[in-house]
Amino acid sequence: MALMIAILIISVTIIIFISTTKPAEHHAFPEVLLCWAVSGLLSGVLWVASVGHFYYAWQLPQGKIQQDVTISGRVVSGGCVFGTARVPEATYHYVVAIESVNRESTATFLDNGILSPLPKRVLTSTFNFKARLTHQRYEFPNDRKSEGLANKKIAYAQQETIGVRPQSVSPSQVKLNCLHNGDTFTAIVKLKPAYGTANPVGASRQQQLVSQFIHATGYIKSIEHDKTKHSHSVRYGLATTLQKLDLIHERWWRALLLGDKTGFTLGDWTLLQRTGTGHMFSISGMHLSLIAGACLLFFNPVIFLLTHVTGLLGRAKYWLVRSASINYPATGRKNREPQISKMFQTSAPIRASVLCVLIAACFCYALLSGSALPVVRALILVTMGSVLSLSRHAWRPVNVALTMLTLSLLLFPLSILSASFYLSIGAVLCIWFLVVVWGLQRAPWYVSLFKLQVALTVIMMPLTLIWFGSASFVAVVTNLIALPVISLLLPICLISLLVLHFAELPFAQQVTGMLMHYSDVCLGYLLSLLNVLSQFSGSAINFYVSIGAALCLIVAFFIFLLPTWRYKAICVALLLLPSLSIFQKWLPTNESAWALHVFDAGQASAIAVTAGGRAMIIDSGAQFNGNAHTATKHLLPFLESSHISNIDVVVHTHSDNDHAGGALAIEQHALAKKATFYTPTLGCERGKRIRWQNLTINFLWPPNGNKEDNNAMSCVVKITSDSGSVLIPGDIEKTSEYALITREIMDGFSEGASMDTLASSTNLSADILIAPHHGSKTSSTHVFIEHVAPKAVIFTQGYENRWQFPAYVVAKRYERLGVTQYLTSYHGYISATFDKDSFHIDSQRGTLNNRWYLPGITPRHLKD
Repeated sequence: MALMIAILIISVTIIIFISTTKPAEHHAFPEVLLCWAVSGLLSGVLWVASVGHFYYAWQLPQGKIQQDVTISGRVVSGGCVFGTARVPEATYHYVVAIESVNRESTATFLDNGILSPLPKRVLTSTFNFKARLTHQRYEFPNDRKSEGLANKKIAYAQQETIGVRPQSVSPSQVKLNCLHNGDTFTAIVKLKPAYGTANPVGASRQQQLVSQFIHATGYIKSIEHDKTKHSHSVRYGLATTLQKLDLIHERWWRALLLGDKTGFTLGDWTLLQRTGTGHMFSISGMHLSLIAGACLLFFNPVIFLLTHVTGLLGRAKYWLVRSASINYPATGRKNREPQISKMFQTSAPIRASVLCVLIAACFCYALLSGSALPVVRALILVTMGSVLSLSRHAWRPVNVALTMLTLSLLLFPLSILSASFYLSIGAVLCIWFLVVVWGLQRAPWYVSLFKLQVALTVIMMPLTLIWFGSASFVAVVTNLIALPVISLLLPICLISLLVLHFAELPFAQQVTGMLMHYSDVCLGYLLSLLNVLSQFSGSAINFYVSIGAALCLIVAFFIFLLPTWRYKAICVALLLLPSLSIFQKWLPTNESAWALHVFDAGQASAIAVTAGGRAMIIDSGAQFNGNAHTATKHLLPFLESSHISNIDVVVHTHSDNDHAGGALAIEQHALAKKATFYTPTLGCERGKRIRWQNLTINFLWPPNGNKEDNNAMSCVVKITSDSGSVLIPGDIEKTSEYALITREIMDGFSEGASMDTLASSTNLSADILIAPHHGSKTSSTHVFIEHVAPKAVIFTQGYENRWQFPAYVVAKRYERLGVTQYLTSYHGYISATFDKDSFHIDSQRGTLNNRWYLPGITPRHLKD
């Protein structure tokens, strides 16, 4: 950073020197342009680096991880925005600003004595948490086995942003005494650093936490109800008013008008994904533009009347001045023109007033929507356009775009790690480009909107593929239908809701209530139509393309829209070449190479083996609340992105949730239609051997005729080829390890092997070992490790898991035997590629996706 600052100072000095010594017409010298470019680049790098440094300068110290901390907080977002709910028991996700911390609990809250000790109300930050709320009271369960850690997530942050999300839904109606935005309370919490799994495919929770400036995660142990102070906001009041209307599609109106999507079910999210209309029900820049447009339409008649009245008064005054100039020509002719000029400038204050009211209305709407980042970015653009209009400065579109981009990055620098930044900025840039290239301002408005909507939907598809791995082919049709309906209903219903909440006139409330109910019927018809369109085969597909290929597609489309020039077709063809990777599965593959894929599944196991365009799965991760997240968001999408044609073999080492939670998801997937499934009681038996894709798969445990499905009888699978071998023992413990070794020795005796051969235990030996039972101290005995003699061991475990896997003694045991250790909590996804006579190991946080905002954190119990 010191070097960059020095270069920046030198560049700025050169610019100032040349600007003061050369004439103005020579300021475009290459040296000046180069210095401007270097200084701008270094300024951006220094700004981003300082933001990253600031983020990591505020971290949870080792002594406070998973320790009780008493905090006094205020809900800044994510709180309940309704007074009653149709769920008797639900889990909510809050963000709370910490206003004070217990002095004893936080005497050394920051490392290196930055804040030591902490006085009351010194530390201001925010945290997220999920807590279970029951009828008329709070309940924060401590039974982790029954609820699971996924239901008690919490985040501790420095920025006051995030949302609330119910996890379970019931049809009965009951009042929920939950926390609302603005409420203050006191609670005992446990915290740990903001962390998440790291996989090659699927959303990165850790990246999302960093983009929101969140620093730590954890859960609530208890809350002091008598100290909770409710402070309901206007947004809460509007949500309560909306609920009193008893609308059929109330949850959709909460999302559309207030930005609250907590009531959405899994089917609702699926509908939005398959139809590509999610942006319409997530308050964004489009909604702000609709409000701005409605304001302008509302003020058009006012401007028309005021302008004409002013014009009539101006004409009358003009004739009076003209008459005076006839009677008194010496005075009249001298002052007539300035007076007439002032008469016709009276419309300027009207225009300025309208723009100021427009900005104020957009600002209020941004607050009403929860100050979502896309809305704030749109507000910046509207404000900047209004200021330019008032100052009568004409900027080129590229200058406006760059200024908007600069302000967005300065105000929200870490938002560059989120999908909304690229989708909103990309949409604005695409609109400007299309308007300029096609000259849409000269075409009828309905033609312009039609062309713009179709082109924008097509252009944005590569961006959605990059971030979400899916695209909707019916989005062009659904957006053309839904956009006019939403554009009409949104302003009407928002004004109606405001009138219902603030106005006490019976007639006004009756009219606006009727408008809301008619609008609810219209919205119902729209949702029914979207449901029909979403049922079409191929309405949405999962399609995984590399970032480079997607960007090439976008550039190719832009070049295609440009006017014809000599090498246009060649450029478009070259940019389309990277997209041909989708045909990779039909190309010949290297039959001798194969790979082991160990996914970061938290405190669970999910493993895949790929060879020759086909795959086998060994364990599929956990399932919570009916959602097999690892299987559906990481494992299966990874196989699809790798152009796997079939899943041939599926082995679940045993039926525990952390190993077989995704069994149903895999069974129902198209790739696994012809797969053969193995469990400890179905197919897994000692001595079975199958040949698959030039690999030998040996089942070493359990014994023949086994009827038990538990840890001790987990399937033990060994995969062997000429280039290496892998041993996957499930959750076996000491007894099973000894039994395996004894059986190997007995088999050796029966075959007449020598003592040296028996000691080597050839059938158990492997190059890579998946640690038994995630590294529990009840497994990985010294003699077992010696018989396997692995070069590397992989622990499938979650960060700061309550069992402290891998155990310290186990890790030291592997270390003493010279075995290289990999932890999914630290390294993330791990892959081992076997080819010819060797293999090499890569990890997501290491060689595959090493990013400053995705560092690995070593578990505390493994540190010396």
